Amino acid sequence: MDDSIAALFQRLTQGVYVVGLAHGQARNAFTAAWVMQVSFDPLLLALSINPQHSSYALLKQVGRSVSTC
Repeated sequence: MDDSIAALFQRLTQGVYVVGLAHGQARNAFTAAWVMQVSFDPLLLALSINPQHSSYALLKQVGRSVSTC
């Protein structure tokens, strides 16, 4: 893993985050009040997103692991 990325996630703090998404030509962003690091190796983050938000559909298209509660 790139040392600069590792250093960034070692400083992950509480707050409100802007999460940007891109897939093909589609681009979107949303604010997330809940973001946490789940694993360092491999680097995994957990965040909350409303399934009715347009970014949720874009995130699903990217093909990453997305689960709903």
